Amino acid sequence: MRKNYIHKTLLLLVLSTALSLSGCGSKGEKNNQTGMEAYQKKDYATAIKSYSAAITQDNRKADYYINLAMAYVETGEYENALTQIGFALELEPKNQSAYRSKGIIHIALNDFENAILALEQALHLADGFVGNMEYDILDYRAVAESKSGNYKKAIDTYTILLKVGYKPSEHYYLRGCSYLLNNEMESAKSDFSHAIENQKNSYTLYLNIYQALSQYGAEEEGSLYLQKALTLDLGKKEDTFSKGKIYYYLGDYTNAITYLLKEPRNPESNLYLGKIYMATGDTTQAFLTFQQYLESSPDNGDVYNQLGMMRFEEGAYQEALNYFQSGLGCNDLSARKSLAFNEAVTYEYMLDFSTAKEKFKAYIDSYPDDAQAIKEYEFLKSR
Repeated sequence: MRKNYIHKTLLLLVLSTALSLSGCGSKGEKNNQTGMEAYQKKDYATAIKSYSAAITQDNRKADYYINLAMAYVETGEYENALTQIGFALELEPKNQSAYRSKGIIHIALNDFENAILALEQALHLADGFVGNMEYDILDYRAVAESKSGNYKKAIDTYTILLKVGYKPSEHYYLRGCSYLLNNEMESAKSDFSHAIENQKNSYTLYLNIYQALSQYGAEEEGSLYLQKALTLDLGKKEDTFSKGKIYYYLGDYTNAITYLLKEPRNPESNLYLGKIYMATGDTTQAFLTFQQYLESSPDNGDVYNQLGMMRFEEGAYQEALNYFQSGLGCNDLSARKSLAFNEAVTYEYMLDFSTAKEKFKAYIDSYPDDAQAIKEYEFLKSR
């Protein structure tokens, strides 16, 4: 399943934003600082423990609750995160950072209406002052607007950010994506060109533009950007890996494998090698390569899904179930839907109809428009 283009580029979950600093003299400040250091190192379990200890020592600091909430976001515990933001707002009802964080959490929950409301409140609390915090809030608001399908509003918000020169390459690209989704191809292409003008030497940007155009149905147009990217020679370690990815998307698997196997190896090379082996029918090598990938990147739900599907197709249902459930434990939102559906189907094939029915009921509660799941659930109700 393809990821939504915004998931691939955004910064949503660049949730490692500047955390709120607390004032000196608080009893919990030492633990708060320890939590911030752990957060920056992506040691979120330690961050949560430290922030919680800070709150135990001083439960009157709104910033401690905000910091704890953002650590919970990183572990996918969004309801816990919202609870902490609620505590922060009880202490400081006009805390701009709390409303900003609340908006980010609702984006992660795909609750875009409430995300926009929270971010609007955060902007209102600026009291006319406009700085980097406000630009950052507008950035997230544009994400919520685009993901909610209100592409025109997203375009307007990105236009505001571009007028003040805030992250021009990124926002030309994102506005271009919104133009695409609003069926304005020429405006999108113009913005993509501006994005490249502002960041000419970026393989990632060319790849992101290709993926946006490809998902829109303009893969041939997107391939032109990949061909341009192949002419880059940045003299950096990532050159060989990036060119390997580009050849993969162009369907030139021979060159893709050559570049992906070059030294120094990028840990992500195994992800693309696994995809190539799958595409060429070498499922045994694909399985081994995906497993190697998980050793360095254990939180990719899509890879667990791929491994589960391979075992499922072989009739090894218990092994398949283990992979699907491991994937669900990753809190990878982009893969959760496929994993949850496949988990329910696997229980059905294992003849555990009672559990399959429960899983499909939970799935339909989260994804009520899935006609196939509804059909399976109705069948299971008759068993």
